[in-house]
Amino acid sequence: GGSAVLTARAAAPLAIGTDTGDSVRKPASYNGVVGVKPTYGRISRYGIIPYASSLDHVGYFTTSVKDAAAALEILAGRDDHDMTSSLEPVGEYEACLNPNLAGKKIAVFDTVADALRDEAIAAAFQKLVSDLESAGAEVTHVTMPEQLMDLIAPVYKTIANSEAAANHSNLDGIRFGVRKPGESVEDVMTASRTAGFSSYVRARFVIGSYSLFEENQDRLFRKAQKIRRLICEAYASLFRNVDAVICPAAPTVAPLLAESSDVRFGQDEFVEEHMQLANFSGYPSMVIPLGKKDGLPFAVEIAAKPFEEQTMFDVAAGMEALLKEGRHE
Repeated sequence: GGSAVLTARAAAPLAIGTDTGDSVRKPASYNGVVGVKPTYGRISRYGIIPYASSLDHVGYFTTSVKDAAAALEILAGRDDHDMTSSLEPVGEYEACLNPNLAGKKIAVFDTVADALRDEAIAAAFQKLVSDLESAGAEVTHVTMPEQLMDLIAPVYKTIANSEAAANHSNLDGIRFGVRKPGESVEDVMTASRTAGFSSYVRARFVIGSYSLFEENQDRLFRKAQKIRRLICEAYASLFRNVDAVICPAAPTVAPLLAESSDVRFGQDEFVEEHMQLANFSGYPSMVIPLGKKDGLPFAVEIAAKPFEEQTMFDVAAGMEALLKEGRHE
C-alpha cells in the first residue's frame, strides 16, 4: 500500500512492490494508479524477502500504461541469483505499444463481474465493455465454476501460509530474527517466535505450520496443491482464442480502517479474492484506474497469457485512451 500511495501522490513515478495474492494490484485499484504483476519469473526476486515462493511476484506501480511498459523493460530479465527467473527474451514493450483495439479479442470474466454488488463500479465496467465494442474489439464472455472460485481463498491461505512458515522457520532468535530473552535455547526460540511477531503474522504461521504437520500434509497441504492445479486448468481455459481477459479489480473502493481492522478469519468471497488466480497460475495481470465513487478510485483488471505482457499493455493502453476520452482529459 505504501508504494501505491507514493505513486498516487506523485512522490515517485515508479514504485516497487511484491504481489503474492494481489498485494500490488489491489492497492493500485484503491489508489487510482497502474499496478502490474508480470508473468511468474519475468522479474528476478533476488533480494526480496520471500513469503510464499510459488506465489511471490515482483510487481510495480506507475501512473500510466506507457510508463508501465517502459518499467518492465528495465526490471525484467534473467538473473542467475534467482533460478526461477525466466530465460524468455525481454521485449521492447514501450516502443511496440499499440493502443488500437480494433480486432482485439477480449473476454469479459462474467463470474466476477456478475458477482459485483456495487452498482457504481458495475455500471462503469459495463460502460467500458460497451466502449470496447464501439472501438472495434471482439468482446466475448467467459465463466469459471463457482465451486472452484469459492476455493480460491482457502487454497491460497493453505499454500501461502505453509510456504511462509517454511521460509521463515529460521527466524528463531538464534540464527536469524529479533532475539527475545529466555533461560534456555528453547525458551529463546519460543519467545522470539511469539513476542517477535505480531498476532496477525503468528496466526498465518500457525495455519501454515498446522498444514505442514506430517499427519495433516495429505489432508490439507497436498490437497490444496491438487485443487490449485484444477483451478489453474479452469483459469487457463478462459484464455483460449482471446488476447486478454478483463473484470473489475476489486468489488469496492478502499474500505475504512474501522471496517477492515480484524478480517483475518472473516468470510471469504471470490469477488474479493479473484486476482489470486494470476498468482496461482503465474499469468500476467495488471490494473488501471476505471473510475471513482465518492472521490475514491476503483479499477479494471486485465490479464493475458504467460509472457504476453506486450498484448496486455496494448489492451491496457487502448482502455486507458478510451477512459481518458470519456473523462475529456
